[in-house]
Amino acid sequence: MEYRIADMRDIQTLVDFRKRQLIDEGQIPNINIDQSLTEYFYRNLSENTLVQCIAMENGEPVATGGVHFYCYPPSFTNATGKQAYIANLYTMPDFRGKGIAKTILNLLIEEAESRAYHTVCLQASAQGYPLYKQYGFVDIGGFMKFDKNM
Repeated sequence: MEYRIADMRDIQTLVDFRKRQLIDEGQIPNINIDQSLTEYFYRNLSENTLVQCIAMENGEPVATGGVHFYCYPPSFTNATGKQAYIANLYTMPDFRGKGIAKTILNLLIEEAESRAYHTVCLQASAQGYPLYKQYGFVDIGGFMKFDKNM
């Protein structure tokens, strides 16, 4: 298994894997999000606010995962305000249970630490929850959303 950092040439792979992840998590692909995903990956990779890893087996991508870098106002629990967010961690079904996602997660955490981002969070799917719990992530409850159109 080869692990590497994605670059602009990998955007279509990242788009494809993100869509597979969303479908596996129960979302219905009732609209075309290819352009939006392409723009998202292009912008965030270009601005270096996203590092996306890809696992390759015999030259074919089998898993991917990313870490975003944000800065919030400093707080008593995070004096720098720096926060990393793990997203898009997805492994093709035939390759699950082989430690690939854990290896990618390790690489993403190492990337965050190398940038002095010591707070890392994520929103776990049912499939990913056991991995994150085993890794040492603590469940702090769900996320809240505001939509003025609601």
